[in-house]
Amino acid sequence: MDNKNVEDISSTDNTDTTMARESDASGGIVRQLLTSTLGLQGLGAQALSRSWWQRWIYPVLFLLTLTLSLATYLTLDSIQQSVDTYINDNQRALVGGDLILNSKQDWPSEVLTQIDTLADTQTVFDYQFSAMVVTDEQTLLASIKAVSQSYPLYGDVELASGQPLWQQLTANHVVVAPEVLKSLDADIGDQITIGDAQFIISDVLTKEPDRPLSAFGFGGRILMPQQTLEATNLLGQRSRINYRIELAGNAELMAIQRDKLTQILTNYPDIELSDAESADTSVSRISDNVLMFLKLLVIAVLLLSAVAMYGVITAFVTKQQSSNAIRLALGEPLGSLKRSYYQLLIITAIIACIAAILVSFGLLKVGQPYLVAILPADVSLAINPISAIKTIIIALVLTLLIAQRGLSTLNTTKPATLLNQGASSAGQQLPWYQRLPLLWYGLMLAGLYVFFAYEVGGWLFGAQLLIGLIGFVSVFWLLARGWLWLLARIASNAKIGWMQRIAIHNLARKGNQSALFFVTLALSVAVLTLITTLNHSINAQFINAYPEDAPNLFLLDIQSDQHDEIDTIIGAPVSYYPVIRARVVTANNIPVQDIEPADGFDDPARVFNLSYADTVMDTEFITDAVADNQLYAPIDNQNEQNQDVAPLSILDTAASLLNVGMGDEVRFNIQGIEIVGQITSIRSRYEQGPSPYFYFLFEPAVLSAAPQIQFATAHVNADDIPDLQGKMVRQFPAVTTIDGTAIAQQVQELVVQMSRLVYVFTLLALLTGVMVLISSLLSTSQDRLQESASFRLLGMQKRDLYMLNILELGVLGISAATFAIIIASVGAWAALTQWFNLRFSVPWASLSIGSMALIVLLFAIAIIYVRLVIGRGIMARVRAMI
Repeated sequence: MDNKNVEDISSTDNTDTTMARESDASGGIVRQLLTSTLGLQGLGAQALSRSWWQRWIYPVLFLLTLTLSLATYLTLDSIQQSVDTYINDNQRALVGGDLILNSKQDWPSEVLTQIDTLADTQTVFDYQFSAMVVTDEQTLLASIKAVSQSYPLYGDVELASGQPLWQQLTANHVVVAPEVLKSLDADIGDQITIGDAQFIISDVLTKEPDRPLSAFGFGGRILMPQQTLEATNLLGQRSRINYRIELAGNAELMAIQRDKLTQILTNYPDIELSDAESADTSVSRISDNVLMFLKLLVIAVLLLSAVAMYGVITAFVTKQQSSNAIRLALGEPLGSLKRSYYQLLIITAIIACIAAILVSFGLLKVGQPYLVAILPADVSLAINPISAIKTIIIALVLTLLIAQRGLSTLNTTKPATLLNQGASSAGQQLPWYQRLPLLWYGLMLAGLYVFFAYEVGGWLFGAQLLIGLIGFVSVFWLLARGWLWLLARIASNAKIGWMQRIAIHNLARKGNQSALFFVTLALSVAVLTLITTLNHSINAQFINAYPEDAPNLFLLDIQSDQHDEIDTIIGAPVSYYPVIRARVVTANNIPVQDIEPADGFDDPARVFNLSYADTVMDTEFITDAVADNQLYAPIDNQNEQNQDVAPLSILDTAASLLNVGMGDEVRFNIQGIEIVGQITSIRSRYEQGPSPYFYFLFEPAVLSAAPQIQFATAHVNADDIPDLQGKMVRQFPAVTTIDGTAIAQQVQELVVQMSRLVYVFTLLALLTGVMVLISSLLSTSQDRLQESASFRLLGMQKRDLYMLNILELGVLGISAATFAIIIASVGAWAALTQWFNLRFSVPWASLSIGSMALIVLLFAIAIIYVRLVIGRGIMARVRAMI
């Protein structure tokens, strides 16, 4: 507080005293005390506010840190609220009905009989599959959907012409999505061929209520009437059609239908029955997972921003030490002094909330095109009022908690501080609960747990996140402490230069927050490195280093008598693979529904693809076998239950899924026929890529007569694929050909889009870590200025001061980044090789560029800090010392 403020306070005090003498004794004393206190508090708060805003670095750093973290939280929470609202409002339309039946095969007569008890207007038969679409010049792999007359039961279908759907969807007409017209270079009224049937494009499909959001999709959507599906000749035992029946009605009717269908389906385990409330839509799966991951990153940014805010508040309170002592010396209560700080910080937090809302509004407008992979196209993004209220509450609670801790130093501030004494000794007289604020930390952890549980929607998951966060931070914190201790030992015992020794000792300066900066920077760099490495390794395997001889053309729904003609058309070696669909009944005599898989990546009760072969695929190798390096070995033909048993080869991931090993038996159900296999070999894959693989392999004699479909792979010139697709679909309309290079490109686009989203929010964490560094420098600026003045008196030049600060920040920042890169690389290697079963590849170029950028940033901060903080005040401090 400057002299003018002190004079103003004294003048006000004198005026109040004169007024008191003119009144009666008792009333005058009361009025004197009230008026004096109110005037003192008002002037003190005004002086504090002027000091806060005039020293612009404090409010700017506080506002920037809080605004960025609040804006990202508000943006993601608004998106999440919008998606949740969209799903809740459109759940029945998204899944298609109140009850939904799903099957991979045509419906049994018992199911159809029960469905016939409902009116036609309450049922929709839905057939979905992928097929090749042909024009005179173009071919396209499209997603076909054939529906009955009552479609849709909920929601609306919108066409470009504005006409009703069933006015345009007649006997030989179809409606197509806009991307179909573009890919086929066709117009409304043109003729297309699907299977053996020809159709006319009657309209463009602009909105479909139950079209799922999917990161991957084969072509655009084509909608056709159910009665025209038979003419395509794409129905049959070998087809890959997904059969659906959607039902609608009142709650009582649907409950009756559900009970009756459940009884019927006990004999048909392959048919799934779900309702609108329990159905897990693609929208919710994709958006919830991605948004939750991003939300966790934003919460990490919020926690880092709290650390930076604490540093700013501590630095400002330290800077105001003399002014605080003057206010206490003039009789202002400690509670009033703290209240003025709370008021100032709350006003600043409110300004940050307003700025965050404006920034979030811009982020939603700019970012919507980059969210198409995780959001439905027709969801409207806007700042949600509930999200805004949550953000304001978070800002106020965070500010109050951090301020309460940051202002704890005021408890040791005494009027004697004006004489540079008493502050340190006063701290020793504080109660133990103020010296060691266990209650404060306990409340923080409890509040953080409640916040986590609320955000993730589960108390257990919230506890797991909190424990994981504490454990993760603890590892880096212990690493930081150990590294700083090792540096101190090196500085004390090793023969290093005096400047390097001073820089290392400065890292241990009281209040320097070196470990905190180490942890925040290391965590940010670790996440960035992990994402970069995963992205690079996936691109290196699937995109950039696509094996020259890897399959890039895939053919589905092939029949055995078509092999020779297909070989002639392709003109390259073609590998054929039979596929038999089956469910596991028991594994090692344990019912499949009772199996608890060792890994949660798959469902043991789902439908699996079985196959048969005599040899191991080129991409696999045998890890264990009854007969050395042999898939099958002679076994007893019957087990203890007198069932026929066949040799079985199992992939190691499937063995882990079913908790089985060598010699164990697995029973399968293939369209009502059971077959038992005994494991005689376990296989593993060299890598996961475009090559096919099967969990279960039998000898050809066992499964060759089973109902099956076949697919094939081949490697051809990428430029020849479109022409080959045209030839194949014209000669074999029921055979679907897939361009592998197009799939690889789709994978790359998804990876790039997802990683771009994560990069943005992780860079915010890195930026907040830099804010922690700056706040640390501010909070120790007085000590640094004092030391720098002492160094100047001892003959140190200004360039030495620059070098000293550069060394200090460089050693801390570079070491933190180095440890982070090593730990993240090890984590990426483990995730890629053990979880994803991919090759590990180091992104040397990205790591080099990132490391150079970090070094430049650290040097720039050090130079700017010395120039603006140390350089401007050092000579005045030197003269004061002289």
